[in-house]
Amino acid sequence: MQPHKFFFLFFAVLNLILGMLTGLGRLGISVPLPEIYIHHGAIMVGGFLGSLIALEKVIPLKKKIFYIGPLLSGGSLLVFISGNFEVAVVLLILASLSFVLVYTTYLQRQFNMYLILAAMGACCWLVGNILLLWKRFYPMAFPWWMAFLLFTIVSERLELSRFLPTTKSQKNWLLFFIMLFTLGVLVPFHGVGTVITGLSLVLISVWLLRFDVIRITLKKKELVRFTAIALTTGYIALMLDGLFILALSDSVNSYDIIVHTFFLGFVFSMIFAHGPIILPGVLGLTVRPYHPLFYLPLILLLSSLLMRIGADALILPFEFRALSGWISMGSIILYFLLMITFTIRAFRHAKAD
Repeated sequence: MQPHKFFFLFFAVLNLILGMLTGLGRLGISVPLPEIYIHHGAIMVGGFLGSLIALEKVIPLKKKIFYIGPLLSGGSLLVFISGNFEVAVVLLILASLSFVLVYTTYLQRQFNMYLILAAMGACCWLVGNILLLWKRFYPMAFPWWMAFLLFTIVSERLELSRFLPTTKSQKNWLLFFIMLFTLGVLVPFHGVGTVITGLSLVLISVWLLRFDVIRITLKKKELVRFTAIALTTGYIALMLDGLFILALSDSVNSYDIIVHTFFLGFVFSMIFAHGPIILPGVLGLTVRPYHPLFYLPLILLLSSLLMRIGADALILPFEFRALSGWISMGSIILYFLLMITFTIRAFRHAKAD
């Protein structure tokens, strides 16, 4: 593994760990660095997810200048810790702008639907970061960050499923649903924007459940089947998120349900599904680690989400949400420990062969 890749991965993981700790802090649990609890969303979306996604896309281009993006997004954590909110968000803005330029480079080489969608996602990350700096209000940035991750993930699934016999008309329906979601983000999020956004998420999830490669891979074994199951749970979470947006009242608990159904249920299920491919790829390895134990963190993650939804919906005591937070954090840490362990084992077996 090249040293610079380890450096970037280290900062991404550091953002993940401190991001999860700030999440516990927002649940009322006493953890270190209380001054950055409020920046939980920016650290998780920008510092961790933004850095990891950008690093994955930058490596194949083999242009060192583009590493400035994940360097800035990963390093924003240190500035958040220092207490300089404006500078930290400016770093995220510059990182997301760099990511837009990364996709501009990709589109110059190859112009296709999934790259356009991914570029739209990068632009949404940029817009969300600009709005955060302008308004200093995280709920205003949240829909744009949703769009960033949704478009990025759907783009990845389209790329991996491009050889399936999906007709042009079927793909056009997905584009229509994506445009519908974009419209929902553009208009005020409360009122008609809520209806458009929620409905579009339900429609996108139905399309993915129907036309993604999972309808084939669910019948396979081992890693392929685990990936398909994790994807399926993620798509169901996306559908539930759309229904929650449509049905729940405008309250703090409803916001918590919507945010974490999307990020824990959808985004992290996608991370669990793609991890055995992405992590070795970033490290420059050709192995595909797998073990049945991979199902354990996935089950714990989804259980913690259901516990959190139940606690928010029923307005249960603090301890229930706190426990769900600890289980969420434990499931993510367990997943990455298993990934590292079985990647090393798979690599050693490959060398021995």
